[in-house]
Amino acid sequence: MHKPVQEEWTDFWSGCQQDYRSWPSKIWQDQQLITLKLSVDTEQIRIRFSNRFGVEPIHFQSVLLSVLLPSTGEVAKVPVLIDGKVEIKICPGYQLISDPVEIKIAADTVIRIETKLAEPVALTSGLVMYSRQIAKVSNISKEKEVSQKHLFRMVAENPKMQFIYGVAGIDLPQKIVKKKVVFFGDSLVQQGFITDGLQLRIPKDDYLNIALVNRGIGGSRILTASDPNIDPYERHGRSGLERFETDTFSTGAVDSVIVLHGINDILTAYNDSGKEHFSLENVIFGLKQYVKLAHSHGAACQLCTLMPFGRSIFYSDKLETLRQSVNEWIRTEKFADGYFDLDLAVAQAGNPQNLDLRFDSGDGIHLNMSGGQKVAAAIDIDKLQQ
Repeated sequence: MHKPVQEEWTDFWSGCQQDYRSWPSKIWQDQQLITLKLSVDTEQIRIRFSNRFGVEPIHFQSVLLSVLLPSTGEVAKVPVLIDGKVEIKICPGYQLISDPVEIKIAADTVIRIETKLAEPVALTSGLVMYSRQIAKVSNISKEKEVSQKHLFRMVAENPKMQFIYGVAGIDLPQKIVKKKVVFFGDSLVQQGFITDGLQLRIPKDDYLNIALVNRGIGGSRILTASDPNIDPYERHGRSGLERFETDTFSTGAVDSVIVLHGINDILTAYNDSGKEHFSLENVIFGLKQYVKLAHSHGAACQLCTLMPFGRSIFYSDKLETLRQSVNEWIRTEKFADGYFDLDLAVAQAGNPQNLDLRFDSGDGIHLNMSGGQKVAAAIDIDKLQQ
Protein backbone atom coordinates (compact mmCIF):
# COMPACT_ATOMS: atom_id res chain seq x y z
CA MET A 1 0.00 0.00 0.00
CA HIS A 2 1.51 3.33 -1.07
CA LYS A 3 1.58 6.23 1.33
CA PRO A 4 0.17 9.51 -0.05
CA VAL A 5 2.77 12.12 -0.91
CA GLN A 6 2.65 14.85 1.72
CA GLU A 7 3.60 18.34 0.66
CA GLU A 8 6.03 19.99 3.07
CA TRP A 9 5.17 23.36 4.62
CA THR A 10 7.04 25.85 6.77
CA ASP A 11 6.00 28.91 8.74
CA PHE A 12 6.75 32.17 6.96
CA TRP A 13 5.56 34.64 9.58
CA SER A 14 4.90 33.82 13.24
CA GLY A 15 5.83 34.60 16.83
CA CYS A 16 6.03 33.04 20.29
CA GLN A 17 2.90 32.77 22.39
CA GLN A 18 3.08 34.83 25.59
CA ASP A 19 1.73 33.37 28.84
CA TYR A 20 -0.88 35.67 30.41
CA ARG A 21 -2.66 33.21 32.69
CA SER A 22 -2.04 35.57 35.59
CA TRP A 23 -3.56 38.48 33.59
CA PRO A 24 -6.73 37.10 31.94
CA SER A 25 -8.84 39.38 29.74
CA LYS A 26 -12.52 38.47 29.28
CA ILE A 27 -13.88 39.53 25.89
CA TRP A 28 -16.99 38.92 23.79
CA GLN A 29 -18.54 40.00 20.50
CA ASP A 30 -15.11 40.78 19.09
CA GLN A 31 -14.09 40.82 15.45
CA GLN A 32 -10.28 40.80 15.11
CA LEU A 33 -8.78 42.26 11.93
CA ILE A 34 -5.11 41.41 11.32
CA THR A 35 -3.39 43.02 8.32
CA LEU A 36 -0.04 41.65 7.19
CA LYS A 37 2.42 42.99 4.64
CA LEU A 38 4.56 40.09 3.47
CA SER A 39 7.30 39.89 0.85
CA VAL A 40 5.97 36.73 -0.73
CA ASP A 41 4.65 35.43 -4.02
CA THR A 42 2.36 32.40 -3.56
CA GLU A 43 -0.96 30.85 -4.53
CA GLN A 44 -1.36 28.78 -1.37
CA ILE A 45 -1.28 29.58 2.32
CA ARG A 46 -2.15 28.00 5.66
CA ILE A 47 -3.01 29.74 8.93
CA ARG A 48 -1.58 28.59 12.26
CA PHE A 49 -3.75 28.87 15.37
CA SER A 50 -2.67 28.64 19.00
CA ASN A 51 -4.11 28.75 22.50
CA ARG A 52 -0.96 27.39 24.08
CA PHE A 53 -1.43 29.02 27.50
CA GLY A 54 -5.20 29.22 27.34
CA VAL A 55 -7.56 28.43 30.22
CA GLU A 56 -10.71 28.47 28.05
CA PRO A 57 -11.36 27.49 24.42
CA ILE A 58 -11.08 30.21 21.78
CA HIS A 59 -14.12 29.53 19.59
CA PHE A 60 -14.16 31.35 16.24
CA GLN A 61 -17.50 31.48 14.46
CA SER A 62 -15.54 32.11 11.28
CA VAL A 63 -12.10 33.04 9.99
CA LEU A 64 -11.76 34.81 6.65
CA LEU A 65 -8.71 35.58 4.53
CA SER A 66 -8.60 38.34 1.91
CA VAL A 67 -6.02 40.18 -0.17
CA LEU A 68 -6.00 43.98 -0.23
CA LEU A 69 -4.87 45.32 -3.60
CA PRO A 70 -3.77 48.99 -3.71
CA SER A 71 -5.24 49.48 -7.17
CA THR A 72 -8.61 47.72 -6.94
CA GLY A 73 -9.29 47.37 -3.22
CA GLU A 74 -10.17 44.19 -1.38
CA VAL A 75 -10.56 40.93 -3.29
CA ALA A 76 -13.15 38.31 -2.35
CA LYS A 77 -12.92 36.91 1.15
CA VAL A 78 -12.01 33.23 1.35
CA PRO A 79 -13.03 31.12 4.38
CA VAL A 80 -10.26 29.50 6.40
CA LEU A 81 -11.26 25.95 7.33
CA ILE A 82 -9.96 23.14 9.49
CA ASP A 83 -10.97 19.69 8.25
CA GLY A 84 -13.48 21.43 5.99
CA LYS A 85 -15.30 23.12 8.90
CA VAL A 86 -16.00 26.86 9.15
CA GLU A 87 -16.13 27.06 12.94
CA ILE A 88 -12.75 26.70 14.64
CA LYS A 89 -12.36 25.86 18.32
CA ILE A 90 -8.87 26.10 19.80
CA CYS A 91 -8.92 24.33 23.16
CA PRO A 92 -6.45 25.23 25.95
CA GLY A 93 -2.98 24.06 25.01
CA TYR A 94 -3.92 23.37 21.39
CA GLN A 95 -1.95 24.48 18.35
CA LEU A 96 -3.79 23.90 15.07
CA ILE A 97 -3.10 24.28 11.33
CA SER A 98 -5.77 25.17 8.77
CA ASP A 99 -6.51 23.42 5.52
CA PRO A 100 -4.58 24.97 2.59
CA VAL A 101 -6.25 28.14 1.31
CA GLU A 102 -6.06 28.70 -2.44
CA ILE A 103 -5.50 32.44 -2.90
CA LYS A 104 -3.04 34.39 -5.04
CA ILE A 105 -0.75 36.65 -3.04
CA ALA A 106 1.83 38.84 -4.76
CA ALA A 107 4.70 40.69 -3.14
CA ASP A 108 3.01 44.07 -3.50
CA THR A 109 -0.20 43.11 -1.68
CA VAL A 110 -1.40 43.11 1.92
CA ILE A 111 -3.44 40.26 3.33
CA ARG A 112 -6.09 40.48 6.03
CA ILE A 113 -7.20 37.78 8.46
CA GLU A 114 -10.59 38.34 10.08
CA THR A 115 -11.69 36.32 13.10
CA LYS A 116 -15.13 36.47 14.72
CA LEU A 117 -15.77 35.08 18.19
CA ALA A 118 -18.65 32.65 18.67
CA GLU A 119 -18.77 32.93 22.48
CA PRO A 120 -17.14 34.81 25.38
CA VAL A 121 -13.62 33.82 26.34
CA ALA A 122 -11.00 34.67 28.95
CA LEU A 123 -7.86 35.24 26.88
CA THR A 124 -4.56 34.24 28.47
CA SER A 125 -2.40 33.41 25.44
CA GLY A 126 -1.38 35.33 22.35
CA LEU A 127 1.23 37.21 20.34
CA VAL A 128 2.67 40.48 21.61
CA MET A 129 4.43 43.00 19.40
CA TYR A 130 5.18 46.72 19.34
CA SER A 131 6.06 47.39 15.72
CA ARG A 132 3.14 47.90 13.36
CA GLN A 133 5.12 48.04 10.12
CA ILE A 134 4.38 44.46 9.02
CA ALA A 135 1.49 43.29 11.22
CA LYS A 136 -1.28 45.49 12.55
CA VAL A 137 -4.41 44.48 14.45
CA SER A 138 -7.68 46.23 15.20
CA ASN A 139 -10.76 45.05 17.09
CA ILE A 140 -14.38 45.69 16.16
CA SER A 141 -17.33 45.32 18.54
CA LYS A 142 -20.92 46.11 17.45
CA GLU A 143 -19.51 47.64 14.23
CA LYS A 144 -17.30 50.09 16.14
CA GLU A 145 -13.53 49.93 16.57
CA VAL A 146 -12.49 49.43 20.19
CA SER A 147 -9.06 50.37 21.54
CA GLN A 148 -7.12 47.35 22.73
CA LYS A 149 -6.40 49.08 26.05
CA HIS A 150 -10.11 48.69 26.83
CA LEU A 151 -10.05 44.98 25.95
CA PHE A 152 -6.78 43.52 27.18
CA ARG A 153 -5.12 44.06 30.54
CA MET A 154 -1.63 43.67 29.12
CA VAL A 155 -2.26 46.53 26.66
CA ALA A 156 -3.87 48.67 29.37
CA GLU A 157 -0.64 48.23 31.35
CA ASN A 158 1.49 49.04 28.30
CA PRO A 159 -0.39 50.84 25.47
CA LYS A 160 2.68 50.68 23.19
CA MET A 161 2.04 46.99 22.53
CA GLN A 162 -0.55 45.25 20.39
CA PHE A 163 -2.03 41.83 21.08
CA ILE A 164 -3.17 39.09 18.66
CA TYR A 165 -5.11 36.11 19.95
CA GLY A 166 -5.86 32.75 18.35
CA VAL A 167 -3.88 33.40 15.17
CA ALA A 168 -0.23 32.38 15.59
CA GLY A 169 1.32 32.47 12.13
CA ILE A 170 1.28 31.77 8.42
CA ASP A 171 2.62 28.72 6.59
CA LEU A 172 3.74 28.47 2.97
CA PRO A 173 4.72 25.45 0.87
CA GLN A 174 8.35 24.67 1.62
CA LYS A 175 9.22 24.55 -2.08
CA ILE A 176 8.58 28.29 -2.61
CA VAL A 177 10.51 29.50 0.45
CA LYS A 178 14.03 30.33 -0.71
CA LYS A 179 15.53 30.68 2.76
CA LYS A 180 14.16 30.59 6.29
CA VAL A 181 15.74 32.71 9.00
CA VAL A 182 14.75 32.53 12.68
CA PHE A 183 15.50 35.52 14.92
CA PHE A 184 15.77 34.24 18.50
CA GLY A 185 15.92 36.34 21.66
CA ASP A 186 14.12 38.47 24.21
CA SER A 187 11.92 41.60 24.09
CA LEU A 188 14.36 43.37 21.77
CA VAL A 189 13.43 40.72 19.20
CA GLN A 190 9.81 40.22 20.25
CA GLN A 191 8.90 43.90 19.84
CA GLY A 192 9.40 43.44 16.11
CA PHE A 193 11.22 46.64 15.17
CA ILE A 194 14.30 44.67 14.07
CA THR A 195 12.49 41.85 12.26
CA ASP A 196 10.11 44.33 10.60
CA GLY A 197 13.07 46.44 9.51
CA LEU A 198 14.55 43.33 7.88
CA GLN A 199 11.22 42.40 6.27
CA LEU A 200 10.99 45.86 4.71
CA ARG A 201 14.50 45.48 3.30
CA ILE A 202 13.69 42.16 1.64
CA PRO A 203 11.60 43.42 -1.33
CA LYS A 204 13.73 46.56 -1.66
CA ASP A 205 16.88 44.46 -2.04
CA ASP A 206 15.13 41.81 -4.18
CA TYR A 207 15.05 39.02 -1.61
CA LEU A 208 11.47 37.81 -2.12
CA ASN A 209 10.17 34.64 -0.42
CA ILE A 210 12.69 34.72 2.42
CA ALA A 211 10.90 33.64 5.61
CA LEU A 212 11.81 35.66 8.69
CA VAL A 213 10.37 34.22 11.90
CA ASN A 214 10.31 36.06 15.24
CA ARG A 215 11.16 33.93 18.27
CA GLY A 216 11.54 36.61 20.92
CA ILE A 217 9.87 36.59 24.35
CA GLY A 218 9.92 39.63 26.63
CA GLY A 219 12.09 39.15 29.73
CA SER A 220 13.59 35.92 28.35
CA ARG A 221 16.95 34.75 29.67
CA ILE A 222 19.39 32.17 28.34
CA LEU A 223 19.96 30.39 31.60
CA THR A 224 16.76 30.45 33.68
CA ALA A 225 13.02 30.86 33.21
CA SER A 226 10.62 33.22 34.96
CA ASP A 227 11.06 33.46 38.72
CA PRO A 228 8.05 31.58 40.21
CA ASN A 229 8.32 33.74 43.33
CA ILE A 230 7.53 36.80 41.20
CA ASP A 231 5.21 35.28 38.61
CA PRO A 232 3.69 31.79 39.04
CA TYR A 233 3.33 31.49 35.26
CA GLU A 234 5.86 31.64 32.43
CA ARG A 235 5.17 35.20 31.30
CA HIS A 236 8.85 35.60 30.47
CA GLY A 237 9.04 32.10 29.07
CA ARG A 238 11.14 29.08 29.67
CA SER A 239 14.90 29.51 29.66
CA GLY A 240 16.48 29.93 26.25
CA LEU A 241 18.36 26.67 26.63
CA GLU A 242 15.06 24.88 27.26
CA ARG A 243 13.05 26.46 24.44
CA PHE A 244 15.65 27.14 21.73
CA GLU A 245 15.37 23.83 19.87
CA THR A 246 11.57 23.50 19.91
CA ASP A 247 10.82 27.19 19.26
CA THR A 248 13.31 27.33 16.41
CA PHE A 249 13.05 24.02 14.57
CA SER A 250 9.57 22.57 15.21
CA THR A 251 7.75 24.34 12.35
CA GLY A 252 9.87 23.53 9.31
CA ALA A 253 13.45 23.48 8.03
CA VAL A 254 15.65 26.44 9.01
CA ASP A 255 18.63 27.76 7.05
CA SER A 256 19.95 30.33 9.50
CA VAL A 257 19.42 31.45 13.10
CA ILE A 258 20.22 34.93 14.40
CA VAL A 259 20.63 35.08 18.19
CA LEU A 260 20.21 38.31 20.16
CA HIS A 261 20.02 37.05 23.72
CA GLY A 262 21.69 37.49 27.08
CA ILE A 263 20.99 41.05 28.22
CA ASN A 264 18.42 39.89 30.80
CA ASP A 265 20.92 37.40 32.20
CA ILE A 266 23.35 40.28 32.63
CA LEU A 267 20.74 42.55 34.23
CA THR A 268 19.98 39.82 36.80
CA ALA A 269 23.57 38.58 37.17
CA TYR A 270 23.77 39.68 40.83
CA ASN A 271 21.22 39.69 43.64
CA ASP A 272 20.59 42.66 45.95
CA SER A 273 23.48 41.69 48.20
CA GLY A 274 25.90 41.42 45.28
CA LYS A 275 26.01 37.62 45.13
CA GLU A 276 26.62 36.34 41.61
CA HIS A 277 23.79 34.49 39.84
CA PHE A 278 25.33 34.30 36.36
CA SER A 279 28.97 34.62 35.36
CA LEU A 280 30.55 35.50 32.03
CA GLU A 281 31.35 31.83 31.59
CA ASN A 282 27.67 30.91 32.14
CA VAL A 283 26.46 33.29 29.42
CA ILE A 284 29.16 32.15 26.98
CA PHE A 285 28.27 28.52 27.70
CA GLY A 286 24.63 29.25 26.75
CA LEU A 287 25.57 31.01 23.51
CA LYS A 288 27.82 28.11 22.55
CA GLN A 289 24.96 25.69 23.12
CA TYR A 290 22.74 27.70 20.76
CA VAL A 291 25.37 27.35 18.04
CA LYS A 292 25.75 23.61 18.64
CA LEU A 293 21.99 23.05 18.57
CA ALA A 294 21.61 25.07 15.35
CA HIS A 295 24.43 23.12 13.69
CA SER A 296 22.84 19.81 14.76
CA HIS A 297 19.84 20.80 12.60
CA GLY A 298 22.00 21.84 9.66
CA ALA A 299 21.43 25.57 10.22
CA ALA A 300 23.99 28.35 10.39
CA CYS A 301 24.04 30.48 13.55
CA GLN A 302 25.04 34.15 13.80
CA LEU A 303 25.34 35.87 17.17
CA CYS A 304 24.58 39.53 17.87
CA THR A 305 26.48 41.79 20.24
CA LEU A 306 24.41 43.03 23.17
CA MET A 307 23.24 46.63 22.86
CA PRO A 308 23.77 49.41 25.44
CA PHE A 309 21.56 49.98 28.49
CA GLY A 310 23.39 52.91 30.12
CA ARG A 311 20.32 55.15 30.57
CA SER A 312 18.12 52.36 31.92
CA ILE A 313 17.18 51.88 35.58
CA PHE A 314 19.23 48.66 35.57
CA TYR A 315 22.62 50.20 34.79
CA SER A 316 25.72 49.71 36.93
CA ASP A 317 29.41 49.77 36.03
CA LYS A 318 29.68 46.15 37.15
CA LEU A 319 26.97 45.02 34.74
CA GLU A 320 28.39 47.14 31.93
CA THR A 321 31.75 45.42 32.35
CA LEU A 322 29.99 42.07 32.00
CA ARG A 323 28.16 43.21 28.84
CA GLN A 324 31.40 44.43 27.28
CA SER A 325 33.08 41.12 28.12
CA VAL A 326 30.30 39.15 26.42
CA ASN A 327 30.55 41.39 23.37
CA GLU A 328 34.31 41.01 23.21
CA TRP A 329 33.90 37.23 23.20
CA ILE A 330 31.28 37.43 20.41
CA ARG A 331 33.56 39.65 18.30
CA THR A 332 36.64 37.48 18.71
CA GLU A 333 35.39 33.91 19.06
CA LYS A 334 35.33 31.58 16.06
CA PHE A 335 32.64 29.25 17.38
CA ALA A 336 29.62 30.68 15.54
CA ASP A 337 29.20 31.25 11.80
CA GLY A 338 29.66 34.98 12.26
CA TYR A 339 28.24 37.91 14.18
CA PHE A 340 26.38 41.17 13.68
CA ASP A 341 27.67 44.12 15.69
CA LEU A 342 24.39 45.67 16.81
CA ASP A 343 26.11 47.34 19.78
CA LEU A 344 28.32 49.35 17.43
CA ALA A 345 25.34 50.26 15.24
CA VAL A 346 23.28 51.98 17.97
CA ALA A 347 25.76 53.08 20.66
CA GLN A 348 26.06 56.80 21.38
CA ALA A 349 29.25 58.34 20.04
CA GLY A 350 31.57 59.11 22.94
CA ASN A 351 29.36 57.26 25.45
CA PRO A 352 29.23 53.65 24.24
CA GLN A 353 27.42 52.50 27.38
CA ASN A 354 24.34 54.43 26.18
CA LEU A 355 21.91 53.94 23.32
CA ASP A 356 21.99 56.78 20.83
CA LEU A 357 18.95 58.91 21.70
CA ARG A 358 17.76 58.70 18.11
CA PHE A 359 17.22 54.96 18.58
CA ASP A 360 16.00 54.90 22.21
CA SER A 361 12.34 54.05 22.92
CA GLY A 362 12.62 56.11 26.11
CA ASP A 363 13.67 53.54 28.70
CA GLY A 364 17.37 53.41 27.80
CA ILE A 365 17.35 49.78 26.70
CA HIS A 366 14.66 49.14 24.08
CA LEU A 367 14.73 50.35 20.50
CA ASN A 368 12.22 52.57 18.75
CA MET A 369 11.29 52.14 15.08
CA SER A 370 14.35 54.10 13.93
CA GLY A 371 16.55 51.91 16.11
CA GLY A 372 15.07 48.76 14.62
CA GLN A 373 15.71 50.06 11.11
CA LYS A 374 19.28 51.00 12.05
CA VAL A 375 19.91 47.51 13.41
CA ALA A 376 18.27 45.89 10.39
CA ALA A 377 20.61 47.86 8.14
CA ALA A 378 23.58 46.43 10.08
CA ILE A 379 22.54 42.84 9.28
CA ASP A 380 24.02 41.47 6.08
CA ILE A 381 21.18 39.62 4.32
CA ASP A 382 23.69 38.09 1.87
CA LYS A 383 25.34 36.36 4.83
CA LEU A 384 21.99 34.80 5.72
CA GLN A 385 21.63 33.50 2.16
CA GLN A 386 24.89 31.56 2.22
